[in-house]
Amino acid sequence: MPLRSNTSSVPRRRAGPGSLLRLVLLILLAQQALALPALAQSYVIRDVTVVDVETGTHRPGQTLIIEDGTIRAMRAEPETCASDDVVTIDGTGQYLIPGLWDMHVHSHRDRRWTYHYPLFRAFGVIGVRDAGSHLGSALAAMERARTDPLAPHVIWGSPIIDGAPPFNSFGLSAEDEASGRILVREIRKWGFDFVKVYDRLTPEAYHGIADEARQLGLRVEGHVPLALSPLGVVASGQTLIDHLTLVLEACTPGALDMVHEAQAKAPGDTDSLELLMDDRFASALDSYDAALCNAQFRQFADRQVWQVPTLIEMKGYFYADDPAVTGDPRADLTSPRLLAEWQEWGNEADPAQLANGRAVLDAQMRMIRPMQDAGVGLLTGTDASSEPWVFAGASVHDELAMFVAAGLSPAEALRTATINPMLYQGRSSEGALIAPGEQADLVLLDGDPLADISNTRRISAVFTQGQYYDRSALDALLDAAREAAAQ
Repeated sequence: MPLRSNTSSVPRRRAGPGSLLRLVLLILLAQQALALPALAQSYVIRDVTVVDVETGTHRPGQTLIIEDGTIRAMRAEPETCASDDVVTIDGTGQYLIPGLWDMHVHSHRDRRWTYHYPLFRAFGVIGVRDAGSHLGSALAAMERARTDPLAPHVIWGSPIIDGAPPFNSFGLSAEDEASGRILVREIRKWGFDFVKVYDRLTPEAYHGIADEARQLGLRVEGHVPLALSPLGVVASGQTLIDHLTLVLEACTPGALDMVHEAQAKAPGDTDSLELLMDDRFASALDSYDAALCNAQFRQFADRQVWQVPTLIEMKGYFYADDPAVTGDPRADLTSPRLLAEWQEWGNEADPAQLANGRAVLDAQMRMIRPMQDAGVGLLTGTDASSEPWVFAGASVHDELAMFVAAGLSPAEALRTATINPMLYQGRSSEGALIAPGEQADLVLLDGDPLADISNTRRISAVFTQGQYYDRSALDALLDAAREAAAQ
């Protein structure tokens, strides 16, 4: 199965007029399920425990007043309001957290938004960072999202800028410095929030992209090109690294040389994730140098370079032959075509290569706690797209669980999906997200996530963009997503 590519030999099911009509009707039913609370301008949540993710503490017995999508008041006293324009929610025994973010998705091509959007909402994901799409699809999605009531908050990444030929179908090629600079100027005109860079860029093209982006005030984010190094791109001003690209290799003496050699020999056939399954790299893991790695982490922290590890993506890819993964009951939350691709990959992958990948994932997991201790900014991201056994919305909770398994506390993990995305977007302080004057992007839970991170899955209600979704409305969205994914 091609890695991070949306090409496939599996035939696509085409939606006929009848199936599209059913989809429209189901979405209307989902909207009807939330119509009454959505009409209200004000909400009161009484006697709820607010989870302060910034400090990892509870604020029990709080009453919140929400008006026009904003928290107007929060106090430790009951609030009674008999007005017909106010919806009162009893929060007794429940926990309120900020809305969640997925900081790495590809939701705006191949009609994925038709089921990703309701899934994001149903699983409490109120914002996403889209890390690249086909140019036309992305521009159309930017226009459509302005009026789509189910659209999350979106940080828009440019189509991937890669070498020639680009690895992905939605990539743009920059063969030299001049072409890289031109692409950056066009990306700014199109209104993207950051420039996404990829594996096959030459150093000349990459440095031209980075310099032009700096002059235009655009972020450079994405992979570490295989001809470079993590600290090399940090020195050029890259502010975010996806998938820990080459970070583990840079901690393993000789591994970066292996990557550079492979890229030089076959620049059109080399991919960063495939290299993680290479026998030579797996064998080199025993030489991992913690001191070397910690020095790298200090540079990330000093330069404020964010890391989006996408651990759940790695797990889905490297465990695609494991019945515990392939038997996931959430399989109906993706398209039959993608499900067939995932199963095909698990059936055809070389078991030895998958074992290498699992060893690499274990090593990446061991880097998470030291990165946190060094002050590196971590962000929850899943790569929800075509990646095996990654489910839009739902896998944010999987990634949080993997962060905890990697050594973070539940509060630290929650911060990677709540306050950290806000800091990434320029929030000036770490003040509480659940406070008067803040947007009411909130998730109401039936269990304490600080006691057990899996309680983030126990969603009772979601507030976002001035709308309130109770459990029945969220279930209707799940039904709509299943129907859309099946088309």
